[in-house]
Amino acid sequence: MEQIFNLGNLKIEQLSYVYKDIKKQAKIMEEIYGIPTFAQMENIPHQEATFRGKDVTIILDFAFSRLLNVQIELQQWKSGDCLYKEFIDQGKEGLHSIGIYVEDLQAFMDEFKKRGIEVVQTGKVGKQWFAYFDTEKTFGILLEAQQTLKRRRKK
Repeated sequence: MEQIFNLGNLKIEQLSYVYKDIKKQAKIMEEIYGIPTFAQMENIPHQEATFRGKDVTIILDFAFSRLLNVQIELQQWKSGDCLYKEFIDQGKEGLHSIGIYVEDLQAFMDEFKKRGIEVVQTGKVGKQWFAYFDTEKTFGILLEAQQTLKRRRKK
């Protein structure tokens, strides 16, 4: 079980940013920093979302691009109690979390729990199931783990 928790064996796949206006921020990143054009999606609901142990309804706008082999994700909070709203309410904008992909998100969450690290938010968007961990004080930033869900075959 030690391997599940060894972050040294995992690759950072995503840098996630939260802004009040992701269209404006995407333009800045494209024009000033040469990041490829962002694909943008509006009013995307999170399915089966939880925040601090409560079921919630979260809606965000997203924009995605790539920087080398890392996905750049811009998120703009629209509605619902969640980490993104907390971030903005604290007067922050910018880098919010780093993301890794894992094969078994539930096992990863169980291992974090054993180590006393709380899962603060979960949800699904499309085929992605994700969990954010309360790692800001011990790791310096929030950590998000994601698992790509596989389609179930019809019998």
